[in-house]
Parts: sequence; structure tokens; C-alpha cells
Amino acid sequence: MEYLDLSPYEYARFPLALRCIGWLGREHGVQGSGEPPVTAAELTRLKAAAQRLGSVMLGVHECEFCPEGSAYQGTGEFRYYLRNGESYSAPMMVLHYVDAHAYRPPLVFREGLAETGDLPWDVRAQRLSDVLLDASEDFDFRCQAVIDLANWPDARAVDALDRAAADEELADIVGEEIHRSRELVISRLKR
Repeated sequence: MEYLDLSPYEYARFPLALRCIGWLGREHGVQGSGEPPVTAAELTRLKAAAQRLGSVMLGVHECEFCPEGSAYQGTGEFRYYLRNGESYSAPMMVLHYVDAHAYRPPLVFREGLAETGDLPWDVRAQRLSDVLLDASEDFDFRCQAVIDLANWPDARAVDALDRAAADEELADIVGEEIHRSRELVISRLKR
């Protein structure tokens, strides 16, 4: 799949509005040529913010810019939640595109990543919490909320994950992810 940087995310349904970065392909080529080069500090921040994959699919996507037979492959997405309230989705391959093909993510995204500190609980976190705890919501949305709530080091995230662990269906399917997210939130709360 290929999408222009900063366009609305449309690859799959998701309970929050996201914008695209790094969904590269042959039609538009390696986007970002008008952006400043990625600095070492920006690359470090990009990698640090890409901690957990979401929306992992059964197939893989091969890099369209690598020579055939040696193409880098990836599956899944990183979702980036910035302190300024913006939310982005990038394919797992975004790190490869920056490293191997000089992809330059939009400056507005890179500047947002530079804002440090924990994310404050906001409407995005509340929406993910509500989705997670609503048994009538789309089950895939609920599973994605398990992964993404770990971005907010807040007692409300721990509470929602604890309650999700008591949901037999969720615990059977994503019990390990519930535990991992809970531990990540708790470790960040202790800092």
C-alpha cells in the first residue's frame, strides 16, 4: 500500500483518526525529498518511539526500492502518538526506508517527536480505554487498544488493562499483550 505523507490513514479501520507517514511505493517514490535530512538524534527518537507493532498482518510487504531477491520485508505498523495531540501510522518498514533509502519523514512529524515527556491522558487515551472496555465494540479495535494504551503512563490505563484481563475472550486472544502493556505502563509510572 502507498499513501502520501500526512494524508488520512485509510489502510485499515482504526478507532482513532491517524495520518500517514512512510507508506512508500513506486507511484510516488521515496517521499520527503524537500524535507531536511534526518539527523542522528531524529533517527534515534524515531526508533525509540517505534516500540510496539500493531496491526500485524498475515502477509509481508517487500521493499519496492531494494533489488529483487534482496528486498527487505515487513509487516505491521507503528503508531506514533505525539504530545501535541497528533497521531500517525507508519508501516514497520519506515525505519528501513529512513536507513536504506534516505526517506525523510515530514518535518512537522519530526518536530512533534522532539517534544519530550510522557503523554498526558487525553481524548485519544480515553477513546482507546472506552473501546477496550466496551464488549459491543469491534473486537479488533479492542485488541489494538490493548497495545496502544501502553503509550499513556497513567493509572487509568492500568485500570483499563486490568479490567480487560478479566474479559475471558480478550484474555484468551491477547492476554500476553495485556500483560506486556500493563507492565510497560507500570514501569513508566515508577520513573
